[in-house]
Amino acid sequence: MRSVRLRLLAGAACAIAAALLISWVVLVLLFDRHIRRSVEDDLIRHGQQIVAALPTAGDALVLPPETGGDARFSQPVSGLYWQISQGGRIVRSRSLWDAAMDVPEAPTGAWARDLSPGPFGEEMVRVYRRVRASETAEPMTLTVGLNRSGIIEARNEFAGELALFLTLLWAALSAAAWLQVRIGLSPLRSVEASVAGMKASPASRLDPDRFPAEVTPLVDQINTLAETREDDLRAARERAANLAHALKTPLSALTALARKARASGDADLADGFEASIRAASDTVERELARARTAASVERGPCEAGPVLSRLADVLRRTERGARLRISIEAAKGTMLPVHADQLFEMAGPLMENAVRYARADVRVTAAERELVVEDDGPGLDSEDRGTVVLRGQRSDERPGGHGLGLAIAHDLAEATGGRLELMTSPMGGLRVIVRW
Repeated sequence: MRSVRLRLLAGAACAIAAALLISWVVLVLLFDRHIRRSVEDDLIRHGQQIVAALPTAGDALVLPPETGGDARFSQPVSGLYWQISQGGRIVRSRSLWDAAMDVPEAPTGAWARDLSPGPFGEEMVRVYRRVRASETAEPMTLTVGLNRSGIIEARNEFAGELALFLTLLWAALSAAAWLQVRIGLSPLRSVEASVAGMKASPASRLDPDRFPAEVTPLVDQINTLAETREDDLRAARERAANLAHALKTPLSALTALARKARASGDADLADGFEASIRAASDTVERELARARTAASVERGPCEAGPVLSRLADVLRRTERGARLRISIEAAKGTMLPVHADQLFEMAGPLMENAVRYARADVRVTAAERELVVEDDGPGLDSEDRGTVVLRGQRSDERPGGHGLGLAIAHDLAEATGGRLELMTSPMGGLRVIVRW
């Protein structure tokens, strides 16, 4: 079970159930003990009435049927009995009929209480003591008993009703435990929301003062992790920049060698040099673009119009861009879920490709969570689209062909949680859509 909430709820429900089960057993035992003590007290009162009715003169032990103050003494096998034994003589209530109860060793001056087998095969609660009708009379043993079946029936009925009540109580306490767990875990939901906010701005940190003391160590660890990640990203960005500068010199040297080879008449060698240099340059440019995006500590959203307009202004100053109509369609306030630098890195290669291949028009459209770049150029065959995006291959061998720009844009779109789609534009050329 991976859910902390379910663990807490299951633990609380089991603990409550165990406590209520123990309470049920204890309460039933206490009820049985209480009702038995109450019955014994009633039997003692009956015994006292019987003692009061004993004749104080003569040897005859003759007592009326109503002796004891309860009509059940006069009903045969009623379950309530009394018996007096003196020597070999026994006087008993009519309820005993022709049966007799065991004669215990009775104390003098106090009532004894116990459980014993009854006269008709049932367990009986009884009280007994030794009494004298007069100071000179022979002692006798008085026993008063009641069948325990009534006590057991009352106990079982109480146990059933108590079990129903405790079941309802368990449900109520479990619901209260669920509410308590929900309230107790709410700070973790706040941490979750705050961490989600850090995705938009990794430079931000959680404020420990906003959270309970128990969650503060977790918040501190998250802040430490975020700082470590930011340091790693900054170092990666610096390494990417250093790599770019380090590769410029050898690539420039190889380019010079290619020119010398071509000037000396070795065109094949020059072509091989230039192809290798172009492949290395394209790979470096693609990986550096990914590194810059991955190492960016800022996230979106950003307003699309100003960024796209700035790119269009740059492209209009180029020799080819000056001859084209570059239109930007982005309503004021249109936001895209990326940072401005990331949008610049992504839209730049797409717009450069469009300018390179367009005959007269390039159109860039920004809508909610969507960027579209299209031109009226020759476009791309459907079989070439997957190749140039996934492998970064060029659709032609000229520098700056479709493949590199599309591959870079594809990688950056994935890095920012989007996807890139290629299709044919109504203008006749390539239509590139980036959706988030």
